[in-house]
Formats: sequence, structure tokens, C-alpha cells
Amino acid sequence: MLTLEWESEGLQTVGIVVIICASLKLLHLLGLIDFSEDSVEDELEMATVRHRPEALELLEAQSKFTKKELQILYRGFKNECPSGVVNEETFKEIYSQFFPQGDSTTYAHFLFNAFDTDHNGAVSFE
Repeated sequence: MLTLEWESEGLQTVGIVVIICASLKLLHLLGLIDFSEDSVEDELEMATVRHRPEALELLEAQSKFTKKELQILYRGFKNECPSGVVNEETFKEIYSQFFPQGDSTTYAHFLFNAFDTDHNGAVSFE
């Protein structure tokens, strides 16, 4: 009987740890928390030319998002794409995190092409 209690408590603990890890990953993807440490790579990224988005007021007028929603979305985008643009390979990697059970690369390819309206191989936040 004692062994059965310990096993169920162990499963509950594992479940809680999985939920916490998934929640942290989601917060990281949304850009609400950051796990990165300062490194040489970060310094090199800071030296690269960065794409700056249009004024928030213009994006707010063009979309149905509020200024606060756009700020949250942009923070998440910059967390995953510090340069301000994303190429197709990185887009596929990010998109695949939402569908870990299957292969989403084909659909991600079509989505990327839909977003890459000027066909320059990069998509900005706008």
C-alpha cells in the first residue's frame, strides 16, 4: 500500500514538473521571460544591423492588435529573432515548436512564402 502511494505521488510530481517546464517555455516564446546570459554571440548580434519596425501607431491602425499586444508580440519576436528579421530555416524551427508531434516543415514553408511578400528570403515583424 505504501509503495502505491509513493508511485502516485511520484507521478504527480513528474506531471507538475512537466507543466512548469511547458509554462516556462511558453513564457519564453512569448518573450515574457529571458533565459539567455550575456555572451560573445550576444555582443556580435548587437553589432549587426537590425531591422526596426514601423511606428506602433501605424501597425496598430493596420492590424486589430492594441499597442500593448503589439509590444508583447514584438518582444517575443525579438527574443527569437534578435536581428529583427527571420529567415525561412529559423521560421521553420520556431514553427515546429508549436507542433512537436509531427513534421510541420512543409506547411511552415508555405506560411513563410505567404509572409515573405517581397520574396527577399526574410520576414520582419510587420
